[in-house]
Amino acid sequence: MNLSMSIKNHKKINIGIFGLGNMGQAIFKLLRQNQIGKQLNFFVYSLNLKKNKNVTCLNSLEELINKSDIIFLCIKPQDFYNLKPLETNNKIFISIMAGVKIANIKKIVNSQNVIRVMPNLPLHVGQGIIAWFTDEKKLTKNKINFIKKIFTSFGYNFKVTRESDLDKITAISGSGPAYVFLFMDALIKSAINLEFSPQQAETIVFELMTGSLKYYQSVKNLYTPNQLINMVKSKKGTTEAALNKLDAKKFYKQWQDATLEAYKRAQAISNYSPR
Repeated sequence: MNLSMSIKNHKKINIGIFGLGNMGQAIFKLLRQNQIGKQLNFFVYSLNLKKNKNVTCLNSLEELINKSDIIFLCIKPQDFYNLKPLETNNKIFISIMAGVKIANIKKIVNSQNVIRVMPNLPLHVGQGIIAWFTDEKKLTKNKINFIKKIFTSFGYNFKVTRESDLDKITAISGSGPAYVFLFMDALIKSAINLEFSPQQAETIVFELMTGSLKYYQSVKNLYTPNQLINMVKSKKGTTEAALNKLDAKKFYKQWQDATLEAYKRAQAISNYSPR
């Protein structure tokens, strides 16, 4: 099927998903349930998966490539590097594989149409952060616009100007859910330490975070996060006592150091070249 003609004539486009693990399943589910799903057919090839009542399962990667216009690469990097070079007729490949550079992907898929994506965990609920990179000279404007529509189903998405920027976004939003959960866990344990039950502590912290974020969203054009901190913090009050104990300046520096370390690790992973 010619993807450009399909987009132009509003015919259904065939989406292939290579690897139906956690992320592969999330991508399939989101695309199927969103408005764009009406324009799509789905095919899957995943090791050790022969049947799935919700999608057509194929018997080989070659068959998946032949039937698909766009193929999502949702497998582990080590499994990808074990593949032999493929004949793909320059199909579009969207890779969510962490640390696998476009140049290395092209060596195996033999296509110039490769898009590399750095998603994060909230993609599962359609609230992900989707940073992506490709050489737009290789794709038509219609194809790029269609890819953007696909990414909109996953959450907030944006194109970075250099592929190396994906390592930076990995350190912030890719690892970011763990940072948020770390803060939640620490605050829940602090509430339990003050003799709230575990269930009540979890509920308090959850409502605290969702309420605070909703409030921030309503006033973000008026106040910065730092200004909001100062609104809550009164002189010689409880908030000031807590923040003084934390040593806020040191706290900021620790997070800069932590995210820089994550960035360096992402760079090291991306610099791996098997061939």
